[in-house]
Amino acid sequence: MTNCLGNKGKSGPLLTVHCKSKEDDLGVHNLAVNKNYHFKFQTNIWRSTLFFCSFKWNKQVKRFDIFDGLRDIDECHYQCNWTIKADGACRLGEKIACFPWK
Repeated sequence: MTNCLGNKGKSGPLLTVHCKSKEDDLGVHNLAVNKNYHFKFQTNIWRSTLFFCSFKWNKQVKRFDIFDGLRDIDECHYQCNWTIKADGACRLGEKIACFPWK
C-alpha cells in the first residue's frame, strides 16, 4: 500500500508532517505548498493496520489517522491519496471523503 499526502493551496507556510504506526516511526518531513510525501507499507490480513500523523503549520498542531485499514483498504486499493487542508484531511479518488481534525 502507498499513502500520498499533499500540501495543497495557492500559498502558505511549510507543512510539517510526522507519521507513525505502532511499529514504525517514519520521521519528520517538511512539505512546501503543492508538494507531496509518499510512504509505502504492508497491510495485515485483519485490516487493523493504522498509521497516524501530526501536521504542524502556523503554530497549529493537528492529528489524524492517515491510514486506517478498516476505513481505507476498500476505498484505496493499492494507493491512498490525501490532501491536507486547514479544516481537515480529504481522501481523493472515485469517492472523495473529507474528515475534520480530531
